Amino acid sequence: MTGPHHTDSTAQRVDAKRRLHHVDAARALFLLLGIPFHVGMIAVFNRSPAVPGFKQAGLIVFSLSFIHAFRMFAFFMLSGYFAATVREKRGARAWLGDRLTRIGIPLVGSLFTLGVLQHYFHQELLGETPGGIHGLPLAFDHLWFLCVLLGFVVTFYALPIERLPGANSAVGRRIGHALCLDGAHWPLFLALLALWSLGQGAFEDALPRHRAFEIDLFWQYLMHAPAFAIGVLAWRVRVGERLFDLGGRRLPLLAAALLPAYLLLNQLSRPLFGLSRRLSAPENFVGNLIELPTALVLSLLALRVLARVAHRPSRAVAFLVDGAMAIYLFHMTFVIATVAWLPHLPLIPEVQWLAGSALVLAASIGAFLLVRNNGVLALVYCGKVLTPRRSAAPAAA
Repeated sequence: MTGPHHTDSTAQRVDAKRRLHHVDAARALFLLLGIPFHVGMIAVFNRSPAVPGFKQAGLIVFSLSFIHAFRMFAFFMLSGYFAATVREKRGARAWLGDRLTRIGIPLVGSLFTLGVLQHYFHQELLGETPGGIHGLPLAFDHLWFLCVLLGFVVTFYALPIERLPGANSAVGRRIGHALCLDGAHWPLFLALLALWSLGQGAFEDALPRHRAFEIDLFWQYLMHAPAFAIGVLAWRVRVGERLFDLGGRRLPLLAAALLPAYLLLNQLSRPLFGLSRRLSAPENFVGNLIELPTALVLSLLALRVLARVAHRPSRAVAFLVDGAMAIYLFHMTFVIATVAWLPHLPLIPEVQWLAGSALVLAASIGAFLLVRNNGVLALVYCGKVLTPRRSAAPAAA
C-alpha cells in the first residue's frame, strides 16, 4: 500500500480544496440510514407486541446489525472532519456561533414539539409507558446525537488545534500513515481504538439499567469521541482525500475478519446462529474490544464504495444534504406511527420493513418540503434559513 499524502504543498492544497462529492453523499446517507434502522428496531423492541416475524427475518436482523455497526461512527467522523475544515476557513468564533445556531436551535425546537408528539405516540400507538425526561412528557429518542454533537463542538472550540501535529511534521506524517492503515504504526492505532472501545464498553456494563438520560449522553459522548477525533486529525494532517477513498486490500481483509465476529457477538443477530442473546463474560469482553475497530473499518469501506458511485456533483445529493437535518428530526414521529400499523399490511416481514421505511422517508421529505420555505420553521428544523440553489454543490457543513 502506498503512504498517505506527501508533505509537499501541492498535495496539501489538493486535500484542502478538492470537493469530495462522495463525502457529501455520505453526510446525508449516514443520517438517513437511521430510517430503516429505527423502523426495524422500534418494530422489535418498542412496539408491544413486537411486529410478528421481524426477529426471525434474516434480512432485517442482519441489516439492522450491519447499519448499527458503523453508521453513527461514520457520521461523527465526518462531523469532525468538516468541523476542522470550516473552523480553519472561518475562524473559531465564527464557526462556534454558526454551530450553536445550526445544532442548538433544532435541538430545542424539536424537543419541545416533536418530542412531545413522540412521547404521546409511544404511549398511545406502541403501548409503552414512556418515562420522559425527569418526569416531563418529552421523548428524547434520536435527539441524543444533537446533544453529543454540541458537546464535541464545545470541546473542539476549546481545543488549541493549531498545536496539534500538522502535515509537515514527522509526527503528523506518522499519524497520517496510521489513520490510512499504512506504515509501521497502524496496528498501534487500531489497538488504541480497541482499548478505548473496551473501556467504554466496560463503563456501559457498569451503569445501572435505569439511569438518567444525562448519564446516557455522557456514555454516548465517550463512545463517539474517537470518531470525531479521527475526523479532526484527518483534516489536520491532510489525509482526508485518501482516507475517505482508501484503496488496497488491507481494508476489505480487516472487514472480512471483524464483521463475522461482530455479528456472532451482536445480541440482535446471535439467535439467527442458534446462540443465546446473553453473552458470556469472555464473549462480552471480545465484543467490547472489537466494536470501535469494526465501526472504523466498515465506515471507511462504505466511503470507499460511495467514492465509486457518487463521485460527481448531484442535485439529489445537494437536496438531501440540505434536508438531512429536518428529515432526520421528523422521521422518528413517522416511524412510530408507521410501525403501529405495519402488522396490518398483508406482506411478509421483509417487505413490511422496506415498505414502512420507504413511507417514512417519503413523509419525512414531505415535511422538509413544507418547512423549508418558511424562514422560522426552516431555522427551527433545518438549523438555517434555506435559499434556492443555482448549483448542485452542497453548502459547507
